[in-house]
Amino acid sequence: MTKKLHLSVLALATLNLSYNAIAANLPTNTTLASEQHLVRGNGAEPSSLDPSFVNSGMPDDIIANDMFEGLLIENGQGELIPGQAISWSASDDATQFTFTLRDDLVWSNGDPVLASDFVFAWQRAVNPQTGNNTGHYFVTANLVNAEAIQKNEKPVNTLGVKALDTKTVQVTLTKPTPYFLNMMTIKTFSPLPASVVKQHGDTWSRAENIVTNGAYKLTKWLPNEYVEVQRNKQYWDNKNTVINKVTYLGLESQIAEWNRYQSGEIDMTNRVQLEYYQSMISKHPEQIKSQALLGSYLYSFNTRKAPFDNLQVRQALSMAVDRDILVNKITAQGEPAAYSIVPQTIANYTTSEPDFASESQQQRIKQAKVLLATAGYSKQNPLTFTLTYNTSENHKKIALVIASMWKKLGVNVVLENMEWKSYVSSKNLGDFQLARSWAFGDYAEPSALLAAFTCGNPVNESGFCEPKFDALMASASNTADEVQRYALYQQAEAILSQSAPVIPLYNYTQTRMVRDTLKGFPENNPRGNIYAKDMYFIQ
Repeated sequence: MTKKLHLSVLALATLNLSYNAIAANLPTNTTLASEQHLVRGNGAEPSSLDPSFVNSGMPDDIIANDMFEGLLIENGQGELIPGQAISWSASDDATQFTFTLRDDLVWSNGDPVLASDFVFAWQRAVNPQTGNNTGHYFVTANLVNAEAIQKNEKPVNTLGVKALDTKTVQVTLTKPTPYFLNMMTIKTFSPLPASVVKQHGDTWSRAENIVTNGAYKLTKWLPNEYVEVQRNKQYWDNKNTVINKVTYLGLESQIAEWNRYQSGEIDMTNRVQLEYYQSMISKHPEQIKSQALLGSYLYSFNTRKAPFDNLQVRQALSMAVDRDILVNKITAQGEPAAYSIVPQTIANYTTSEPDFASESQQQRIKQAKVLLATAGYSKQNPLTFTLTYNTSENHKKIALVIASMWKKLGVNVVLENMEWKSYVSSKNLGDFQLARSWAFGDYAEPSALLAAFTCGNPVNESGFCEPKFDALMASASNTADEVQRYALYQQAEAILSQSAPVIPLYNYTQTRMVRDTLKGFPENNPRGNIYAKDMYFIQ
């Protein structure tokens, strides 16, 4: 027996099925500008525009969000709303979901969007033979056979997704998964134009071949300069889209972004240079937009190699970082100091922090020196290592400050700056000692961030592996009661904090400069998504 979702399903989410895009509900007396061309900073050059292969929050994802659409999307409040699916139902035990696609959905080339396009895309994404690292999303979502497929134990056609007909997608889970619907907004769960992908293979996502189902379609990709998209007139909600063209600049430098914003070339930056934030917030506060994100800025140890295979060394360095100085004097954009991976913003969850979080900085430094001495380091044998970060004035400044904090321990730090693609490659290959990194959640539950630290997880760059942690995570995933489940996550997080495979520094608050004539900026989206289709320029 199934029940139709109109406003909710098993208290998984509150959904408004009669949503209209913001452009259809403009404030009274709004006068639109004649030019609707958005130019935004993208943070870096994208690696791929294939939605199956992009990771949430990355430069690729920013662009893919405007070109591709899954079964569900988000509104300006971060709430789930219908995307390609107009309605859906769930079985009484919440292990089977049936999605009905909208009428007359078509790709940008005019071909119909079929339920089988979702099946094709999901089977391709979960396939470990493709070499991508996004297949774990299907395991996290608990689709039937996803884990076995990732281990090459079962074929991809056994994945728990099927097309019942041209308009109906049925998904089967191994167990009730409270965050399943939220995961449907992740780009990995988008459909793909099966015939186009089969025809062009790995080159299908190039500008001359690509076909999209979102509000925009790719028109130009000039490597190391910009990506350009234009409105997809075949998009189901094109009548409510206002922005006609979007240009994404792959600028890694916040100074370059600042200069081009000041000269009027950019309408929305990716970040704000730390030195310029205070000036802007005092002179032009209306042009500063901030989003509290479900993520943490951190430094990741390579625990597979010396010196960071030593727990005492990792704990000492984490203790010695004065996070209060970092967030109050250096970043100074309202970021909360972090001592644990999971931000404090998840309802009903209290993070597990290490014991030193309640100690004074003087006590921490004293304890850190003892730990390093016990590990065999001294003035005669100083701890020396390389800290790698991707190109960014902000990352550089933070690295310099933290390196100076470690000087008190007699530690020598070599700073290594790398451009984005090389930096990502080095981390993926384990070719680093300590690296600037992050932890982001795709849904508001502790597992969204903690799962990345399980043994063998493809995004577990630190190499941390603790069977007790994995056992607690597995037990939590099988616990329906939220109070009991969160208690298990707290125990797992306590192990992670004690093991210190990473140094959490602060919880993300992404701050941008946005033209005061550009409207439709999301009020609340913890994943940081900004959809061009919801924005518009006024005169």
